[in-house]
Amino acid sequence: MLKSRGCFNFKLNFNCNCNRRPLVVRTPFRNSLIRGSLYRPFSTDIENLKRQSDNQESDNSASATGVIDKGSNEVLLYYSFTNSRSFIKPYISRFIPSKWTDDELRAKVENVSSPLPDNSVITELVSLPRDSGAFVKFKYPPGLSARDFVKDVRENVNKHDEGGKFFENAFTRALLNSVWNSSTQVYSVKGVPWIEDLRRFPSAKLGIKYEGKPLTEEELYVLFRRYGLIDDIKIDAGEAFILFHAVRSAICAKHCITGMQLNHDETTIHIRYVPIKKTNFLIDLVASHTKIALPILLALLATFAVLIFDPIREWFIQLKITRSAHKFEQYRENKWFKLVYVPYMTLADAVTSSYDYIGNQLQDVAGTRDGEKHMGSGGFGGGGEDDGTSLQEKRLESNMFWRERLEKSKELKLWIMENTDTFIIVKGPQGSGKEEFVMDHTLIPDSRLNRKVLVVDCDELSKARSENNLIAKTASQLGYFPVFTWTNSISQFVDLGVQGLTGQKSGLSESKETQIKNMFSLATQAIRRITDADYKRYKTGVEKRNRKLKQEDEKIEVRSQEEFLSQHPESKPIIVIKKFARKADVSSNDFVFPLIADWASGLIQNNTAHVIFTTSDVGSLQHLTESLPNRVFKNIPLSDASIASSKQYIADALKLKDTFEIDDCIAPLGGRMLDLQAFIRRIKSGENPPQAVNEMVNQAAELISTFFLHEHKFSNDDSNWNPSQVWLIMKLLSGSDSISYDTLIKSPLFKKSKETLDTLTTLEKYDLITLKRDKGVLNVIETGRPLFKAAFENIISDVRIWKLYETEYLSNLIALEIAKITKLESELTNIFKIGKVDGRIDYLSKKIEQSNQKILDYEKEINDIAEFKGESKRQSFLGIF
Repeated sequence: MLKSRGCFNFKLNFNCNCNRRPLVVRTPFRNSLIRGSLYRPFSTDIENLKRQSDNQESDNSASATGVIDKGSNEVLLYYSFTNSRSFIKPYISRFIPSKWTDDELRAKVENVSSPLPDNSVITELVSLPRDSGAFVKFKYPPGLSARDFVKDVRENVNKHDEGGKFFENAFTRALLNSVWNSSTQVYSVKGVPWIEDLRRFPSAKLGIKYEGKPLTEEELYVLFRRYGLIDDIKIDAGEAFILFHAVRSAICAKHCITGMQLNHDETTIHIRYVPIKKTNFLIDLVASHTKIALPILLALLATFAVLIFDPIREWFIQLKITRSAHKFEQYRENKWFKLVYVPYMTLADAVTSSYDYIGNQLQDVAGTRDGEKHMGSGGFGGGGEDDGTSLQEKRLESNMFWRERLEKSKELKLWIMENTDTFIIVKGPQGSGKEEFVMDHTLIPDSRLNRKVLVVDCDELSKARSENNLIAKTASQLGYFPVFTWTNSISQFVDLGVQGLTGQKSGLSESKETQIKNMFSLATQAIRRITDADYKRYKTGVEKRNRKLKQEDEKIEVRSQEEFLSQHPESKPIIVIKKFARKADVSSNDFVFPLIADWASGLIQNNTAHVIFTTSDVGSLQHLTESLPNRVFKNIPLSDASIASSKQYIADALKLKDTFEIDDCIAPLGGRMLDLQAFIRRIKSGENPPQAVNEMVNQAAELISTFFLHEHKFSNDDSNWNPSQVWLIMKLLSGSDSISYDTLIKSPLFKKSKETLDTLTTLEKYDLITLKRDKGVLNVIETGRPLFKAAFENIISDVRIWKLYETEYLSNLIALEIAKITKLESELTNIFKIGKVDGRIDYLSKKIEQSNQKILDYEKEINDIAEFKGESKRQSFLGIF
């Protein structure tokens, strides 16, 4: 092979069994001679096109045309500086400048290529930031061939990289290079490079198109193997694909070979990047095996969500129990805090035109402290106070009204500190102050008991009207955060879609019972962590103390966690469950009360917490009995205050020296806290005592007539009484403080049956009556609230109302007798059909006659009521309107 100044041809023969034509490669060096014949200088189509387009243009640089010109004694090399594994870099290369300036890049090339032969200079340099490389055009000395020059440069680059290696071990270098190869590589450019900045990003796969005859796999391998390891070569019609092991190899091959002419100018190669369509095994698995993969994927997502959010929710529950979130209240009275916060909220209100409760309270703190000044000057109606209970009233309540319950409060504390089966039930009618008794007068004043308290208001859960509302309220009660109620709707749609695709439910959609149960289960874990934290502190303290003791000193024994909790009841949180009931206001929420009972029983059985229930519904104890069988509960019954205590409480609240003005008003009010507080508010608003009591009685009468004496059904179908039954009870209780159960069931409207007990229990739930039991058996029926007794008298004394409901009551009795007669007549008819005549006929006949006589008497009473012409006798029980 004869070399010339510009180029050379070479012929490759493959040692293979197949008959392949030799590959003749013509390099783009000018004026090549081969086999003694002179070839004319050649130019590619791109070069011809560039010459034509360069005419009359001022800027013919590579950045403008994408083609690098090359003259005599010039060689074009491609430098690859790094592995460029970042998949983000190609996308952002358009928007960020190169990290090297032209001068810095020139210095780097000269540094890695030194020492260059004498009279060798860099004539042009084109940076490729996207590919982490650069084209460098050298002018070499006339006495040196291009091949020798390229060889010298490549050897210099290799020596430079080897001298900078930190690791001498070949295996270590190979391992590091496979991960991050930062060594510089240099290759000679054999084709006509196309410098483009299209949105065609580097890929390990190259697509090769031919102008002329295509190449075989062996020929492609010979051309491309020098640039890196090849994983695969595929031949298609008129096109070939080469898959390199590394993207860097593909980049170097594309820049050095594209535009190369082979086989005596019969073949020209054009190379492009081909995006690799990677198979997503997860998507392929889901698409191919939907019934298996989709439920598993959803289960994994749910597990992942639990692992993230459950620890956060558990921490928030602990925060609510330990009352750390309420530490803000401790700083509200601090003068420095108010100095900063009050001006800030004033400015914020001026900007947003909003009302901030905390800010206004802080600004009015002086007036709040002097709340007793707004309670009146001793006369009725002189106070002008709008709100209900001031600080002074609370102190009076603590000093006077609750004095009768002081012993019971001490008993409650004693049971907690005894720490044995602290499953305590505080019972009492509505408005008897059960919650205030437990919280304000027992737990909060005691520094040992008020540190770890969780209050669950069952009434909030009972009234939830939707599933999302129930979940949100439960989360609020427990401190369960974050909660995503919107996911319920989404999960239902997802579950429906999965069922349509796979034929089975995904399990992603959970019932509200399961979700509420999971919330309480997480609360159990949070409570256990609180007790564990105290035990760990105790254990650490004992071990630290033992380490300080001398060897001859007796070590302190570390007790087990159960022993520690038994001796330190203050370490266990106190769970207060308010307004526990038998049924919920919304029937779909009935499951909440048994669930809470089971949850509380689990806390007691595991010795994790103290539990206190407050309830006015005696029927709710059935849930507790089922949750904790064979246990005797500790009960604290609360009743209304005595007349003397109620009178003193009102006198102190109103600052009265003489109580004769309110003596006649105490009896109808009784000792019910809510009614006494309402009476005090009315007096402060300007009413006199008789007027205030009469208005309260009228309101109670209106409530009873509207709620109990009208035929209506509630959403939970809990109104299982009829107005006639309520009317009869009102008449009996208006003339007596109590009636016996045996007396009530003598009426035809009440039978000694489960339906009667259910009706009476429901009326007790709504506070109309109170049921007294002797050894668990219903014995006495009393008025639910003392004020209702006066309301009963008020309703019955109204002639118009009396005529209406008395007539309805008698009509119901007539209907019962008619139904009885119909049944008796049916039996008589059957007897005559079988032709059997005996004493039974006489018995049935007498029964029919008795019922018929009752009907006549009832009808006479109805006529007498209709003919009654008396004026309305509606007046107050005090004789005042």
